[in-house]
Amino acid sequence: MEDLTLFIPFILIFSAALFATGVGQTSLLKVENGRFPLTTLAWLLAIAPFASFVLLLQKTNLINSGEKLKASLNWLPSLNIKFSLYLDGLSLLFALLVTGIGTLIIIYAGYYFQKEPSAWRFLSYLLLFMGSMLGLVMAGDVIVLFLFWEGTSITSFLLVAYKYKYPEARQGAFKALFITGGGGIALLFGLLIVAGVSGETSLPAILASGDLLRQSALYPVMLGLLALAALTKSAQWPFHFWLPQAMSAPTPASAYLHSATMVKAGIYLMARMNPVLGETELWFWLFSIIGLVTMVLGAYLGLKQNDLKALLAYSTISQLGVLMMLIGQDTDIAFKALVVGVLAHALYKSALFLVAGTVDHESGTRDLRLLGGLREKMPITAVLAFIAALSMAGLPPMFGFLAKETLLATAVHPSLPTFFSWVLAAGSVVAGALMLAQAGLLVFGTFLGKPGEAVAKAHEAPKLMLLAPAIPALLSLAIGLLPEPELLAALLAKAAEAAFGDKVKVSLALWTGLNVPLLLSIVAISLGGTLFYFRHSIRAWQTNFAAQLDLNRAFAATLRGIDWSADQVTRLQNGRLRRYLSFIIVGMVGLVLLFTQGQFGQLLQTMQNDVQFTWTGSQDFLRLVAILVAVGAAIASVLLKRDFAAIVALGASGLSIAVLMVLEPAPDVALVQVVVDILSVVILVLALRLLPRKERQNALALNVEAGQWVRLRNAAIATASGLVVTVITLFALTSRPRESVVTPFFIENAKPLTAAKDIVGAIIVDFRALDTMIEIAVFSMAGLGMFTLLRQATIALGDKLGEERPLLSNLPSFGIYGLRTSVFVQALARLSLPLAIVVAGTHMMYGHDQPGDGFTAGVIISLAIAFAYVVFGYEETRARYKWLSAPLIASGIFVLLLAGASGWLFNGVFLSPVDYGAMLNLPLPTGFNLSSAFLFEVAICLSVLGSVFFMLNTLGHPEGLGQTPKNN
Repeated sequence: MEDLTLFIPFILIFSAALFATGVGQTSLLKVENGRFPLTTLAWLLAIAPFASFVLLLQKTNLINSGEKLKASLNWLPSLNIKFSLYLDGLSLLFALLVTGIGTLIIIYAGYYFQKEPSAWRFLSYLLLFMGSMLGLVMAGDVIVLFLFWEGTSITSFLLVAYKYKYPEARQGAFKALFITGGGGIALLFGLLIVAGVSGETSLPAILASGDLLRQSALYPVMLGLLALAALTKSAQWPFHFWLPQAMSAPTPASAYLHSATMVKAGIYLMARMNPVLGETELWFWLFSIIGLVTMVLGAYLGLKQNDLKALLAYSTISQLGVLMMLIGQDTDIAFKALVVGVLAHALYKSALFLVAGTVDHESGTRDLRLLGGLREKMPITAVLAFIAALSMAGLPPMFGFLAKETLLATAVHPSLPTFFSWVLAAGSVVAGALMLAQAGLLVFGTFLGKPGEAVAKAHEAPKLMLLAPAIPALLSLAIGLLPEPELLAALLAKAAEAAFGDKVKVSLALWTGLNVPLLLSIVAISLGGTLFYFRHSIRAWQTNFAAQLDLNRAFAATLRGIDWSADQVTRLQNGRLRRYLSFIIVGMVGLVLLFTQGQFGQLLQTMQNDVQFTWTGSQDFLRLVAILVAVGAAIASVLLKRDFAAIVALGASGLSIAVLMVLEPAPDVALVQVVVDILSVVILVLALRLLPRKERQNALALNVEAGQWVRLRNAAIATASGLVVTVITLFALTSRPRESVVTPFFIENAKPLTAAKDIVGAIIVDFRALDTMIEIAVFSMAGLGMFTLLRQATIALGDKLGEERPLLSNLPSFGIYGLRTSVFVQALARLSLPLAIVVAGTHMMYGHDQPGDGFTAGVIISLAIAFAYVVFGYEETRARYKWLSAPLIASGIFVLLLAGASGWLFNGVFLSPVDYGAMLNLPLPTGFNLSSAFLFEVAICLSVLGSVFFMLNTLGHPEGLGQTPKNN
């Protein structure tokens, strides 16, 4: 059943993330007596996930009746790939958890970061993660699933590394991204193989191809790749160690990512794929054994932890092992246990993480050795912790008790091999006992017993802050106490059926009579009580033995191995550009000679017959002059001994090529060549200032002292490469068809389809817009990369990187190198920027019909700013033009995506042309089209300007602070 309202939650959540960013960037947030307290922002942002939760909840009756909802938009029609969504019982269960718990986390985070107005970044990251996780569980196409999977990895990295100034935050985020990112690569290859075997990327089509996939010779490969992705994402042994390290994240992130959402992505993936890849021996043993080991190991390691969040992290690992082990079974009771376990764990663990965060927030520590006796200072928090801990321990009448009972029923199912059934039952009992001991340790060590050092300053949290842990904790109690909720039971049944591939009956009644699972549960409770009683002795013994199970050492050894391998490879490189160029050029020449197979002379003869040079008069004379100047200037740039003179000669060579392009005529190419060449000269001159004079003199001496053989070798390599490129170019020109195949298409369609007379411009921003978008992203990354590489040097010189800027009135007007500049030159510099903006505006407005485009517009404005750097110097230019590079780039990318999205909205194809002026019947100047192409040009201009501004800000920094101006 088609239902386009499935897109509404994504629109709401991503719009909320954008709103949070806008509020933060406009400095509307204040700590005290502000116009926009962070708590208010959090409540406003929570409307988006809450509305999404309500919308999805309304789909429950449809899903329970057996409907499967779909929604799709055209995305890559040539590859038959659609941006599609799919909602059945399994995806609805996870989607409700993502949005429901997400709503509570957003509200909680507002109070948690109440005194930190910059935490809008955290809220924005959290919403982006929420949208990515929602897309993952609702994806109707495996390519869409992969994109959202990677989105969760990236946004979770930002959340874990939120407090990036702390080493543990950076290390935890890197470890999580390294491991889950590796799993993401495996997922991509696995999904591509699945799509290749089934012939479809559509998830419903793949779900109907189970026999085809299981019978394929590639079945072990695709299963192994998908399993690797799931095991890394869901912290299964031997990849489990990244999860405790990620506890450096702020508590709201831990409560959301590491209890209810991200760590369950691998569980969702394997549950989703079970109907088509399950029911095999390989599937059974792979997930049963890994899940069993993870279950016991996580429970064992959790008991020795002193940090509340670390204890909860290891108990999460144990529960994830339970869920993964259940996926390996081929029984209906296992999948009932799976969906019940997913919901029960999400409820009690999110509540406990939020309780741990509240304790940390109000007492200043999470260390059990410093806590104890908090029940008097934080009575409400203590009650909520006790309720949630009962569910974690699997005690009646909590919902967690039902989860444990169904697990034990799975462990003793008669379909299991006898020996493995005994092992699984024993492992489940031991893990359950350890979990009970952990729950007791958490409650007793925090709220009962003798008060610790941190209790004196502790106090109860705000009531609205406690709303977040209260709701899931009380739901854990209510589901167990109240009469069986039919709507929830039906939804869990549909979720289990989607994962199992057949009918599953789900009852939420706690009492099922006296049976083997109940007896095993009693044994687990008794053993857990015993472990808790002797916890001090057991934890002391664990301290010595548990270190042997720490896989962080293996991870560190892996990184050292990668570094060693990289070092061996880089031994081939000596850091000299000339050597790299020599290998590249010689390799290119060798490949050309290899593939021509001795026919080089024949090619020359063919071209000699085809290429006719005829003298046509003054135009050819000008061309000859331009070529001679270009060649002469290029030679001079090599021979000149002064660096500045060599840079000027290089610029002259480029400008001569621009003259040649004008004579062809190719005005667009010539214009780009001129502005880029001038800007390159400016950037090279600024970069030259940062290189110590002694280093430059040493480099020049090395070139001068090079022997005759070295100079002859370099000349031979350069000559050979030039000849080969010339021959290839001429051969390509003479070999192409006289009647172009593509030119008539562009001549015929450029104006009707894109409203552009300039065919080159139409190709760049319309027909090949995706290429241009990627190129602009790369250009932006170049500016960011230069800034990142050189920022430490500017920080060392005392630069605040835009955080603090001096008042313009306090700065004397001294130019670059501290040289005084005349009033006339200063006036010219002031006028150059508005003039450049006007010229750039005409380029963007009319470039679709005439020479010019967004790229040249951005470079023209950048040249005016570069002129200001020369005239006014670094500090005054930064104070005069208070633009920030990063927002300029971000604005450019955003407008770029907006232009592409409008094509999707109006034409159903991303980046397709849209003429807004014609659509709205606007009176516009002749030759100007208000279209998506114009937005594209504006986006390119902003991105280029931001990137170049980054370069100028970095390279234009003075060599020393407090330099005194010279008297000339």
